[in-house]
Amino acid sequence: MKTAFLFPGQGAQHPGMGRDLAAAYPEIRRLFDEADDRLGFNLSGVMSGEGLPEAEAAEALRQTEVTQPALYLHSLAAMKALEETGLRAHMAAGHSLGEYSALAAAGALSFAEGLRLVRLRGLEMAEAGKRRPGAMAAVLGLDDAPLQTLCEEASAASGGVVVPANYNAPGQIVISGDEAAVEKAMEMAPARGAKRDFSFLAKQKGMFLIP
Repeated sequence: MKTAFLFPGQGAQHPGMGRDLAAAYPEIRRLFDEADDRLGFNLSGVMSGEGLPEAEAAEALRQTEVTQPALYLHSLAAMKALEETGLRAHMAAGHSLGEYSALAAAGALSFAEGLRLVRLRGLEMAEAGKRRPGAMAAVLGLDDAPLQTLCEEASAASGGVVVPANYNAPGQIVISGDEAAVEKAMEMAPARGAKRDFSFLAKQKGMFLIP
């Protein structure tokens, strides 16, 4: 039987991530210390969230320039913990940011090289979000063509731009663009057949992605 490791992308972060792993495995604690030294700030402390109210800890970790190296570090720490049990992957894959974790897991990147790249990636995305603030939202229940039409009409109505950004699965597509345009698309979506469970339409401000 073949084993694959699948690494997550941005959005999987949470305060306390990696705390138990670092406490249980000295090798993982050393990995966290190495990341802190290489980055020049206490990433592991932000990840643990210790000493902060939960809302503040979550907000600190949500900053994309922190989120991305945090997820990369946690992913490789989790892999090391699995390897300690004797479980090793025959292949690795990742979603979005997780591609970097997968490359490091496969040996195509060293830990240090991957850490540097995801830190730079996060900083550049944070800067892009400041230059052009935007939002993202997941839409359930619409096929590709109707959602494309919805985005075009919402763009025209709002004076901004919103586009399909991530085709996650049939009937589950993430849209991205100017905040006003995303809000307009969210407002119009139910009448076009999107499901009315708006938990899937939570916005992520500060990110503007066009494929």
